[in-house]
Amino acid sequence: LNDPLGVRLVEASKGDVLRPTPDSDLRSGARRLAIVTTAALPWMTGTAVNPLLRAAYLANKGYEVTLLLPWLPPHQQQTLFPRGLVFDRPAQQEQYSRWWLANRASVPAPSNLRIRWYPGSYEPFLGAIIQRGDTDLAQLIPKGERDVVILEEPEHLNWYHHGARWPSLYRHVVGVAHTNYLQYARLNNEGAVPGAVKEKFTRVVNQLVCAAYTDVVVKLSAALEDVPGHNLVCNVHGVRGEFLAVGAQAATDAESGGNAFHRGAYFLGKALWTKGYRELLDNLAAHAAAGGRPLPLIHTYGSGPDEEAIRAEVSALGVSVEPREGIDHAHPSMHGYSVFVNPSTSDVLCTATAEALAMGKKVIIPNHPSNTFFEQFSNTMMYSLDKPEQMGELLIEALATPPIAMSPLEQYALSWEAATERLLDAAALPAGTHRPKERPLHKLAYAVHWGMGTQPVFNGFRAVTGAGPAQKVDEAELQLLRWPRASTSGYTAGGGDPGHTAEGPTADSVWAARDGAAGARLPPRWGSVAGWAEARVHNTGEEPDQPDLKAR
Repeated sequence: LNDPLGVRLVEASKGDVLRPTPDSDLRSGARRLAIVTTAALPWMTGTAVNPLLRAAYLANKGYEVTLLLPWLPPHQQQTLFPRGLVFDRPAQQEQYSRWWLANRASVPAPSNLRIRWYPGSYEPFLGAIIQRGDTDLAQLIPKGERDVVILEEPEHLNWYHHGARWPSLYRHVVGVAHTNYLQYARLNNEGAVPGAVKEKFTRVVNQLVCAAYTDVVVKLSAALEDVPGHNLVCNVHGVRGEFLAVGAQAATDAESGGNAFHRGAYFLGKALWTKGYRELLDNLAAHAAAGGRPLPLIHTYGSGPDEEAIRAEVSALGVSVEPREGIDHAHPSMHGYSVFVNPSTSDVLCTATAEALAMGKKVIIPNHPSNTFFEQFSNTMMYSLDKPEQMGELLIEALATPPIAMSPLEQYALSWEAATERLLDAAALPAGTHRPKERPLHKLAYAVHWGMGTQPVFNGFRAVTGAGPAQKVDEAELQLLRWPRASTSGYTAGGGDPGHTAEGPTADSVWAARDGAAGARLPPRWGSVAGWAEARVHNTGEEPDQPDLKAR
């Protein structure tokens, strides 16, 4: 590996990243870390799974960690969560999350990992969860826990934020950019506004909020555009231990003369044309048109809205593909495949590709910025995007020999332990760097975005972008979530000026009362491991945007 720790891909001109400013040095002293994200289990989407794993690994490394998650009303849970899995109280959903960490991810959930909740709302037009009403996320975390905050998807979290400026409340603000929202906007031609216009508007808003609210933005790959201020490319995600265990066993078998890979090639992803199916079928057709050799059968696994259309296209083209329903990538039936084919370029960093490498398989992927991290592994085979017929020839070549046994260093590079180390370094501002919040243009960005949050402009912005009007969170839900009314109204307590950073006066006392109280126990129907296992999500592929609601 050229960069075994994968510290970061960054130009030397950006300074000495190993000598950070004191406030951005996450390795110094007893730093407290808050992580805020846009989704929570059991919705098996990347922004639910990866922040939870990040929080657990950081907590197990000794950090005091607060994870702030969205709480959905039960009727919206029924839309997103697996059938039959609905929570009446946040304590139930927290226990499910801790159970999942211990039983699916094999990561202890220590007491220094604290889970808190904010009122969220699922917006169908956006296909995403946003904070409800006038909730000021920046002030929800008590003052005693404010030091470093990691904003998972800083654009998404701040589109509808109207309240305190994160860098005014926290010593260091790190954004982790997961999603290519510009591509989603470009491909969305619903309504009167064409996708190209939506893309330009989304770019402006994303740059505005990143300038206003972050100190550094870490992009998972160069597939994402730069944003104002300090931003860099670094893969700060890892692979769950269950996938690495499969790869380690395959390496052991190879040392003893065995071969764990007795099946051929496959592709796994949600059944959407944009998830790689279009490219897969086009590349196979290009191979045939170029007079290529006959190709072996490829199994595709994925359920979703385009499933029937994909099957029909496979039949019409006569390509060597057998579509199958979605399946958990970690299922034992997937272990024996030798080659994972993934022609998709829509993901910022494809988790399924990382999982396949971790299981010891060969992967065939295009030479694209989203795949740069994978280029360093011995089982990676890449083809040129302008020569799609190469994919077929690489497939024949890959199946001719078994995968190379992963080295310990390769296994480590894919792990969450390594991803955590990469994050601690990537979050740093080089010594001598001034915080972006001090720059005039970044101050202006905050003032502009704060103005967008005043009424009636705020509801107009929400309507134009597909979100419902802002509404107050009712008293019953405030009691359920155990945080005070004062902290939901942002600047109204302090006169409403953009520079005001008033705190919710009772936030710390309310959280302390909650944490000191005897924890609510789950009812018997939620308490058993068997009960959780029966309702496990049937994961349909790499970080689906919508869940497969079939319960296993």
